[in-house]
Amino acid sequence: MATLLCWTIGTFAFAEASRNAEPLSVNRVRLLFATAALSLIVVALFQTEFLFASAEQWLWLGCSGIIGLTVGDYFAFTAYRTIGGSYASLFATFAPGAAWVMGSILLNERINSIGLIGMCISLAGITWFVWINSRSEQVESAFALRGMLFAMLGAICQGVGLVLAKKGMSLNPIEAIPATWMRMLVATGITYFIGAWRTSLITEFKTLVFHSKAVRPMLAGTLFGPVAGVSFSLLAVQHLEVSVAQTLFSMLPLSVIGVAACTGRERVQWYAWPAAAISISGVIMLVWRNQLID
Repeated sequence: MATLLCWTIGTFAFAEASRNAEPLSVNRVRLLFATAALSLIVVALFQTEFLFASAEQWLWLGCSGIIGLTVGDYFAFTAYRTIGGSYASLFATFAPGAAWVMGSILLNERINSIGLIGMCISLAGITWFVWINSRSEQVESAFALRGMLFAMLGAICQGVGLVLAKKGMSLNPIEAIPATWMRMLVATGITYFIGAWRTSLITEFKTLVFHSKAVRPMLAGTLFGPVAGVSFSLLAVQHLEVSVAQTLFSMLPLSVIGVAACTGRERVQWYAWPAAAISISGVIMLVWRNQLID
């Protein structure tokens, strides 16, 4: 639930930042800020714990960072800019399916039939939303359909990345914050290595830092997203199956839509509410799957 709270705040912050600046630039700079913040936290609280991580742990956590943070968040930020934070967040329920498939392969995690039905119901809610929304004038353009595709891909990358992170943490006990720092360090390095071939990174950094409409929401999103939110998510998967934790995180649409409606940030269409309700009912079935079987 702490992860959900942080990501709700981060969704609006990064949506605003991505509307005022290039999403790829926002992704790069916020990773740099997150790595710097986590480095200070790790040194202050955990000192040299990360030095005891094995090469295999670095591999799994590094791949997790690349897939979940470098690739996945770029897709998500582009979707925020294209279709808005509320609609983009509705696709978060694709992440549990990806987490379940990868978790069963890499972690041998099993979910009973009620849990699988719950996941399917969540996906059905999203499918229904996409079907109705695609008939409206708002998403008839290829630009909007591209945003929906990117939102889905971002969610899938998030689910897969979380499984890879748990795999890395399970090899040798490590705290969630140092593990988050390891993921973030690799993701940041790869992101800037790729970016160096395509843009002037120094100019990009200066432009964003002095862009008053982009830097403030980006800093807020960095604190609540990759720093606090991601750390809480790794702490959660240490105690839950990844697919269960990821499905709980998929309650993000309900919280984002609720905040959007209450604050007037975005106009929420009527069909978003039943779609979210269907998706969340599937989440409830998954959480209570063992009791329902009994």
